[in-house]
Amino acid sequence: MAAVTPIAPRARWQARRTLRRLGAPAAVGAAALACALAMLWHARVLQQQLPAMQERLASATRAAAMPVAAPPTAADGLAAFYRHLPDHAAIPAQLQTLVEIADKHQVPLAKAEYKPQAEPRAGFMRYQITLPVHADYAAVQGFMLDALQALPALTLDSVVFKRERSGSSTVEARIQFILLVRSQA
Repeated sequence: MAAVTPIAPRARWQARRTLRRLGAPAAVGAAALACALAMLWHARVLQQQLPAMQERLASATRAAAMPVAAPPTAADGLAAFYRHLPDHAAIPAQLQTLVEIADKHQVPLAKAEYKPQAEPRAGFMRYQITLPVHADYAAVQGFMLDALQALPALTLDSVVFKRERSGSSTVEARIQFILLVRSQA
């Protein structure tokens, strides 16, 4: 069996022998050829990437040429607020929704106080709703949360809880909502 000689030492020896034979100018020429081949390869890679880069540039140019929308002003925000409010005529429907949510949570609404509060310099009015309730604490809390989610123009003004005994889950609560509606025309 023939002995296997390592390739790396042999290649180094052959390179030194060839360098001695051809001289330094040949080594510089070989290095220049290697650099030229590397640059040619890199140019081809860049040439392949050119269409994608041109498309990105064109897309960015189109985006930059589009007109910029004016930022919203305070008047725009106020107009959006008024559009968000229900009409004055929708008060009965809003109150019916409130009653349905109370029924869903088994919160009895034995009585309620309603008091309109005009906002003379504004285009809306406040409708104060006071609800004294006697129910389970979790049911009252669920009722308030669902009412606020179902009626976006409803705000919770105040709530007062009172418990007869410390171990009881039943509470007596006085809930005060404010319903915002557009003023009558």
